[in-house]
Amino acid sequence: MQLITIEIKNFRCLKDVKIPFRELTVLIGENDAGKSTVLDLLDLILNEHQPEDSDYYYFDDGIGNPESRADEIEAVLTFHPYNGQTISQEFLSSDGFFRLKKRFTRLSGETWYNGRCYEQEVLNQDLTSLRVADLDAIIQEIGIVVGGRLNKEEKIQRIEDYKQHAPFHDAWVTTTPAALREFLPRFERYRSLDYQDPTNVVMKTLRTVYESKIFETDENGTRQPIASLRDLKSDIETELNRKVSELLGYVQRYNQRVQRVEFNPTIDFSGGLKSGQFSIDDGRGFHWLNKCGDGTKRRLLMAFFDWEREILGQQQTRPLLRGYDEPDVNLHYEAQRHMYRTIRDIVYQEKSRIQAIVCTHSLTMIDHAPATSINLLRLCECGMTGVNYLDTLEDQDVEDFLVNLAAELGITNSILFYERCYIIIEGPTEENALPIFYHRLYGHSMIEDGIRLINIEGNGGKKGLLKLLGKNRQQLTIAFLDSDTQTNQDFISAGFTRDQVDDYLILIGHKEFEDAFSDESICSCLNLVWPRNDNAPWVPEHLSGIRNEPNKKFSERLMGLIYQNSESDVPNTKPVYGQKLASICPLEMIPERVIHLFNRAREIARVG
Repeated sequence: MQLITIEIKNFRCLKDVKIPFRELTVLIGENDAGKSTVLDLLDLILNEHQPEDSDYYYFDDGIGNPESRADEIEAVLTFHPYNGQTISQEFLSSDGFFRLKKRFTRLSGETWYNGRCYEQEVLNQDLTSLRVADLDAIIQEIGIVVGGRLNKEEKIQRIEDYKQHAPFHDAWVTTTPAALREFLPRFERYRSLDYQDPTNVVMKTLRTVYESKIFETDENGTRQPIASLRDLKSDIETELNRKVSELLGYVQRYNQRVQRVEFNPTIDFSGGLKSGQFSIDDGRGFHWLNKCGDGTKRRLLMAFFDWEREILGQQQTRPLLRGYDEPDVNLHYEAQRHMYRTIRDIVYQEKSRIQAIVCTHSLTMIDHAPATSINLLRLCECGMTGVNYLDTLEDQDVEDFLVNLAAELGITNSILFYERCYIIIEGPTEENALPIFYHRLYGHSMIEDGIRLINIEGNGGKKGLLKLLGKNRQQLTIAFLDSDTQTNQDFISAGFTRDQVDDYLILIGHKEFEDAFSDESICSCLNLVWPRNDNAPWVPEHLSGIRNEPNKKFSERLMGLIYQNSESDVPNTKPVYGQKLASICPLEMIPERVIHLFNRAREIARVG
């Protein structure tokens, strides 16, 4: 089945978090924020390990006692069956999802699934483990009319048919890991060591090939050993139980009240391919791969992943959940991109039942992944981890923006997740001027301080972008707009609250950004960049006639004035004007609203 969410309590730094998953999920965040911890927990649950004492959350009880650890670890995993995968309805919640709960204490581990709990208690049993006499008692109690003699399998089927219409409710049902093993995905993890020794990659892929030869899947999607191995398994079970039956006589010598002994063996043929060595001949004869240099290993690793992609595309395998822990380690840019594409292709190939979780610091991988597949883990000062992800609200405008327009605007995933403040603007002058003003004032760039300008002028995806920020980054967003703007209503429609308008909306100029500057500061720019044809200096009187001209914007009239009076080779366009004005304008003449904008942005980004 495909993992949809996991809710975790008291596992290391994961005090109480809920993490969503997709076919391909990317976990990002600082070191020790819990990315690898998520993979450790999945390994613990799906591969049936037990936690160590250091895995329990470390907390302060708040009353002055020494720090201590939580008494238990709990996790709830929600899965969705793949198309064509048949699972007994008893294991599924009413909404069609499978939910697995695990709780660990120092002494034991408990397992539940959230499924059907029948009002008639006798139906809440594993029928296959019951004796024929027990099945007869159930048939009699629930009132099934049986005509003729039935064997055990037929009796079980009659009861199963009855259960299809019996009253039930959802409840947590106690079970064992072995009872769920058949349809839960296998968890496979790639650690940093695997990337250093590509033989590990080869072995994990070959185990998949090995399993494909000893297991088959029936028409219901149930995975079982091939017929010859089923016969062998039956023979082994019969022989084991024959030997166990001989034990009864010995037991009764000491306790005559014991009537029967029984043994239910777990025989798993999948553990047969344990390890192997991989060697290559590079012209010097065969030698072990793990003895090769790092450069050779990295190049071979890329080849192995290409090979693995083809192998997995050919195999009809048990659903597989794969965790890639920092696969970008020691790989150059192009290799990181190739690695991501390989993982992506394995997951998204037709009829794939492979789900991937990638823990990474690589901006290459982060920016190539779907934005909605990324979870940012942040470690709080209290030592707990929080999880942040983009919520699209299943809004088509937001989905379209992320898929089709975000990259075109230069809004990458790393910007969406890592920047500390977003400034929405609507013009090319602001886009060129503000970064220069900022650098002149503070000695470093806006990008260095985690402040990002986003120009939405003429952007067909403006609606989707504003909705995305309104839902996910409202507290980090400022709008720096012309005073005559009509866009403020767009912000309200996108989910920005009216009560916070004064906090996020900063208006400038009489009508627009360009008219917020004094005549003196504009003239100083024009004299240096666009000198007049008549060799006379630009003076404020030249601008007075275009300040308040009705039905015309100051910026448009200014560009026309430059065109009419200067033959400078410098283009007289708004982007160039913004750049030149910001470079020349005396700092004391920077408009007060620009300074206010920077102070607000630095406050949000926690600069200084």
